[in-house]
Amino acid sequence: MGIQQIEFLEGIAYEIENECFKAIILPEEGSNLISLFDKKKGVELLRVPKTKEEYDGRRMLYGTPVLFPPNRIEDAVFQFDNRTYMLDMNRPKENVHIHGWVHNKKWTVSRIDDRHDTLTTIFESSDHPDILRQFPHAFVLEMTVHLTERGITQTLKVINKSSEVMPVGVGYHTTFNFPMESAKLYMDLNMYWELNQRNLPTGKLLDVLYKEELKNGMKLKGLALDDVYPLTDNHKAVMEHPALGLKVTYEAVSGFRHWVLFTAGGQEDLLAIEPYSWVTNAPNIPLSEEITGLYGLKPNQEKIFTTQIDIEHF
Repeated sequence: MGIQQIEFLEGIAYEIENECFKAIILPEEGSNLISLFDKKKGVELLRVPKTKEEYDGRRMLYGTPVLFPPNRIEDAVFQFDNRTYMLDMNRPKENVHIHGWVHNKKWTVSRIDDRHDTLTTIFESSDHPDILRQFPHAFVLEMTVHLTERGITQTLKVINKSSEVMPVGVGYHTTFNFPMESAKLYMDLNMYWELNQRNLPTGKLLDVLYKEELKNGMKLKGLALDDVYPLTDNHKAVMEHPALGLKVTYEAVSGFRHWVLFTAGGQEDLLAIEPYSWVTNAPNIPLSEEITGLYGLKPNQEKIFTTQIDIEHF
């Protein structure tokens, strides 16, 4: 029990364990919470690769990659506060920058609290000239993962160490095991962002046609989802697994404004439920920050983003 350093996917990892769960965090791989194992049911709740090769082939679909900023930036460029940001074109086939700079970088373990089953890691942009070239702000990300008797809480603190207002958009590409034949998803979603052929929002919000089905529990087999939805007052996504006798609730507790749902065509037993603070391409959408979620963090200020995974047995 407690926290121990282990080897996982050929690298250094940290395992947190209590009576109910085991969690594995990969500081050297973007501080990815890669595994959450339910000991009483004997099942893995997140999607976990079997090998390093498997992980490297599809990194975004394992565990909880940290996205800073999340999703696509049109033409890899945007303006904010009278400054132009030129990002690396890391998906040239769509002419976009995607998913930011921190999910594949090494983070540093800054605190291990065995007594409270809590691990904290940090990332400092000032150590990475390749980030400063694209995003000229000194910032610190501090991730705290706390294992509880009900599940796990992730708290991400963003601190602006620069002398200028810094645009902030964060997200997690959280991918759950989701047996398509039996599992159901329960969510309150009323609207979604219309996307163009490059998967960029047009600025128009449309009604979710299957919102009643989702509210009452919906199977997703064969449904190809890769869509962005503004949060409603209910910030919870509930996955029910009748065959396993458990229910998993993923809650965007604070700081987040949107969900992304991704099903990989609805043919694989996976479901990515992605909380975002800003909508895809937010800095380039000519709508208010209240709608898009674009946020300017002042010098020496911080902003906290919290998510929680709770597990119930039945």
